[in-house]
Amino acid sequence: MARRIRWQIAIALTGIGIIVILFGRLAALSASTNNPASGGVYREAIVGTPVLPIPLLNDPIADPAGRALISLLFEGLMRIGIDGLIEPALAEGYTVDATGEIYTFTLRSGLRWHDGMPLTADDVVFTLRTLQELENAGEPAVASFWRATLIERVDIRTVRFTLAGPLASFPALTRVPILPAHLLRDRSPAEWATSEFASRLIGSGPFRLAELRDDMAILTANPTYYNGRPFLDQIELQFFATPEAAIAALSRGEVMGFAERWGSNLRALDLPGEEQRIILPVDEYSLLTFNLRLPLLQEIPLRRALALGLHRDDLIETTLNGLAQPIDTPLLPGTWADNPAIRRLPADPVAAAERLAEIDFEPGSDGIRRRGAQRLSLTLLVDQDERRLAVARAVAEQWQAIGVEVIVESVDSATLNERLRAGDFMTAIHTWTRIGPDPDPYSLWHSSQANGGLNYAGLDDSRIDALLEQARAEPELVARAELYHAFQQRWIELTPAITLYQPLYVIVSTASVQGRAFANPDFANQTLFGAEDRFRDVNRWFVNSFRRIEGDLP
Repeated sequence: MARRIRWQIAIALTGIGIIVILFGRLAALSASTNNPASGGVYREAIVGTPVLPIPLLNDPIADPAGRALISLLFEGLMRIGIDGLIEPALAEGYTVDATGEIYTFTLRSGLRWHDGMPLTADDVVFTLRTLQELENAGEPAVASFWRATLIERVDIRTVRFTLAGPLASFPALTRVPILPAHLLRDRSPAEWATSEFASRLIGSGPFRLAELRDDMAILTANPTYYNGRPFLDQIELQFFATPEAAIAALSRGEVMGFAERWGSNLRALDLPGEEQRIILPVDEYSLLTFNLRLPLLQEIPLRRALALGLHRDDLIETTLNGLAQPIDTPLLPGTWADNPAIRRLPADPVAAAERLAEIDFEPGSDGIRRRGAQRLSLTLLVDQDERRLAVARAVAEQWQAIGVEVIVESVDSATLNERLRAGDFMTAIHTWTRIGPDPDPYSLWHSSQANGGLNYAGLDDSRIDALLEQARAEPELVARAELYHAFQQRWIELTPAITLYQPLYVIVSTASVQGRAFANPDFANQTLFGAEDRFRDVNRWFVNSFRRIEGDLP
């Protein structure tokens, strides 16, 4: 009997011990945090192979794989910070004079290229003066701006830029990746693509190129990176011919991540293990522009009625499979320049029909509205992009329902651009891409840009002009934002165009990839500024971790 009691006591004590251990472990886990540790490899699938991954020459729209590689290997004077605002990168800071026209940048001390050579003001001057002289730059609009800028070396760490006029958005334009003068100054840009540099790609970014093959690029952590060595030891970018092949590799566990614009292949993807799915808007949007040079479309009440009769959510759902979000003004929602309280009225076809009747457009026998002998018939110009063409046809259907005839005219992209610049259209659907973290819509809506410029609508409004001029010259971000808010309000009042939708970018990765700011739903800025911006905080990503106990355990 006594022996049985002793065994019972022993079993009870053992059970209590196990419970204490389990609760202690639970308490330790609850009071600890996951912390990044150095090491590990991140593998990402990319559709396509880099065509010309050399700064200045790369076209980010035609060669996104090349731009992704550039974003990991090179740095500019400034960069996009975690919060989506511009912050110093190779530069430790800058000053601007009282006129707002002279910017002086000072480089960080001790900067090094991946080959160990010092990075100095000479590299900055070489890069930007080369950009000024390029005949075939990868981004012609960027090169065009720099041609009007005076670039001067002050000393080994200082560069001065003199602009043609005050431009508060200038720091955002200094994100141009800097190139090593000691490797390239003796070769013309036409020779760069076939030079040894094209296979080495010596930069100053967070990762260094170890190997570039037809099927893969292998990058290793840069120990001398100005912002600290990345946690990851290595990144492998694996190149695939199709999205289907990339997704198959992700499903098999051969890669850990894949990102896709529009994301139609990723929305419903189900990986074998835990996964992260991040859906972000990209800094581009499509819009329907009115030609305000035509007497009919100079009528603001008509333009407002047409906007009211267009249900953009339906357009997105039926023609884009929900892979976009509506946008109300030319300023991207969620960015610092946008006022979320300023939004277009919700679509209301009944109210739109009433407003058309108020300006004497009444339905004819064929259902199309007329005002006297004038038939409410519009030609809608669009390129042959599959999505935009489908949107144009859906617009025609929606406006047909309120008594507006729409004739869709599809042309190739080059013809569309030519006709938009010449004002040879009635209404048109087109897209603005790579808007960037500082919107500055001056070139799109200021009256000085109406004839042969990018102000395709021909908008000429003194209030809009004044707001855009003031915003360009205003150095304080808060004050600039207020000016842009006023611009938004006036733009909606005038309705020179109807902003339609902003594409979504889908990023899927295994749960082992941690440290992405975008993975946090509470993260303030949720806009990608170019597809390569998904690597914005890559130096913080990690796949290895350790747990650290925080505070006192009970």
